[in-house]
Amino acid sequence: MKIIFFGSPAYSCIVIEKLILLKYELLALVTQNDKKGKRNIISKTPVTLFGEKNNIKIFNPSNLNDNEFIESIKNLKPDLILIYAYGKILPETIICIPKYGCLNIHCSLLPKWRGAAPIQRALLNKDKQTGVTFFKIDNKLDAGKIVSAHEYSILKSDDSLILQNKLSNLAASKLDNVLHGIKLNQKLVSQNEKNASYAKKIHKNEAAISWIDSASDISSKIKAFVGWPVAEAKVLGEKIKIWEATCILDEHKKKPGQVINFTNSGLIIAAGTGSVKIIKLQIPGRNIITARDLFNSNNNFTQKIKESIIA
Repeated sequence: MKIIFFGSPAYSCIVIEKLILLKYELLALVTQNDKKGKRNIISKTPVTLFGEKNNIKIFNPSNLNDNEFIESIKNLKPDLILIYAYGKILPETIICIPKYGCLNIHCSLLPKWRGAAPIQRALLNKDKQTGVTFFKIDNKLDAGKIVSAHEYSILKSDDSLILQNKLSNLAASKLDNVLHGIKLNQKLVSQNEKNASYAKKIHKNEAAISWIDSASDISSKIKAFVGWPVAEAKVLGEKIKIWEATCILDEHKKKPGQVINFTNSGLIIAAGTGSVKIIKLQIPGRNIITARDLFNSNNNFTQKIKESIIA
């Protein structure tokens, strides 16, 4: 089977590697165009870097409706286009090209959590189950007929980065069977529109933590926003980013936001109900550190925390 792959982030390379390992004919990679970052430094997508390293043809179209790009895809005569986290919606002019159509990998059990942020929304919603769905794309958002779906039980230790990696590996492990089924024209299953829900795009302002919320809700937000935008909170007037924390379902007499305890193992902050034990954090302008490192340092923030407990 001759395949063109559409994708952009590092985790999509897990699927590309599997295609190569399974000896499918990978005609080309299509990824988002290079972007200028700080100091005008060009930033290439991980898929671009993967393609360059492995001598695979790469397309970085700024416009998917560009006639030259469409003709290039047609001339490659793909049997299938496989999409995983490309970041743009494919137009009908592309969808109609491959013999077996366009297959998308989505990190939820469709029709639940259609859209841009299914992993984050599942964690925020405290879902017990998620998974990956292979489906044929059509002209509606994540609404095409399902080829197969594969469940995963979310662990307490899973954050958005861990879960993204696990689901990418799950998709890669099912890839050969899925592609074999497509060649055999297996029966597809229509999605039940009554069960559809939408995972809207994450906005930076969602990362703000209010200590009035329950410890459980705060913990879910921290897990969901690891990587980006990263949960932010104020502790004794200092704004910090929280990279790792656990929820403690205890009773206390402290006001939300007050420090309950500070030891080598963590910084414990009172929430509306329960408390949150911060394990990894970031002070503005500094690197990510553990609570242990913070406890053993002599900076002003550390002293301020320790003094608040004594007071």
